[in-house]
Amino acid sequence: MSHLWIADGLKADDRLDEIVELATAAELPVDTVPRTMLDDITNGVNHQGVLLEVGDHKYADLEDIIERPGTILVLDHVQDPQNFGTLLRTADAAGIAGVVIPSDRSVSVSPAVVNASAGAVEHLLIAQVPNIGRALDKIEASGRWIAGLASGEGSSDLFATDVPTPVALVVGSEGTGISQGVRKRCQLLLSIPMLGKIESLNAATAGSIALYDMLRRERGEAEGDDEEAFDYGDEGDDWRIDAFNDLQEEGETP
Repeated sequence: MSHLWIADGLKADDRLDEIVELATAAELPVDTVPRTMLDDITNGVNHQGVLLEVGDHKYADLEDIIERPGTILVLDHVQDPQNFGTLLRTADAAGIAGVVIPSDRSVSVSPAVVNASAGAVEHLLIAQVPNIGRALDKIEASGRWIAGLASGEGSSDLFATDVPTPVALVVGSEGTGISQGVRKRCQLLLSIPMLGKIESLNAATAGSIALYDMLRRERGEAEGDDEEAFDYGDEGDDWRIDAFNDLQEEGETP
């Protein structure tokens, strides 16, 4: 970090005072400048009147992420900063192990991504790797299943499929989805059911839904898997009818 700029005319409040105090304590220069200057520096990103100059983002080692418990989010050439930032925000909220992105033909951590993630990028381990396929091989060797979000042939309903956790959850690019080389490495292909008129969800929305479904499964397993304890096998909803009939016989229903 080397410089803090504040837009001229920005209304002072407790948060702004704290930012200035932290910058002063770190011996950073603090300057008040025209808002248009911040607009030019950030290329139109919503900076909210405060801009801190920092160095390049420090990416994590893939091995450090693999060693942590929980889901690993793997992004297969996602290119939109807003989608990336949204996924990072969800990833942090869901408490995942980390995020893996490729070093080429992919969005990287930028001011726009930091803004879209609401700062979540600062609390996540993000690894940038030269080859997603080889990264998935290492993740699989650590004991995780590889599950890709994909529609079409070979995919199963996310909510009706047994998914061993933790997993590496792969989300493909906005235009073409998961690449063929990555798709071949997935033990599971999962799709989100679309019951309305819209045919698909964007990468950020679909990925966020899947991340929280993985969290639900992990918590269920950690708590003894309530679903398994309440398993009705192949009976479907017949148990409800049987239970109601039993209560009627005992006079416990109206």
